[in-house]
Amino acid sequence: MSFLEAWEGDMDKGRLKCIISGLSRYELTSLEKRFIEAAKLSLEKEGRLTEQRESVLESLYMEKTKWIRKGIIGLAKNSAQNVH
Repeated sequence: MSFLEAWEGDMDKGRLKCIISGLSRYELTSLEKRFIEAAKLSLEKEGRLTEQRESVLESLYMEKTKWIRKGIIGLAKNSAQNVH
């Protein structure tokens, strides 16, 4: 399973908590912070998020971690080229 395939489908509590925890490592705007807090409250009270909130949260995470994924892919390509 690829990295992107792992992010497809329904979000469970563990995955959601992982995303929220991961986002805490990045500089966030006040709007992003408020959205994440609202998502946490929704998760605590209802045990789940709406599909729209899940989508926004995943998009935010993917945007914030984009440079990391690009770096990993670049390292893998360089390693593969050095092997040959």
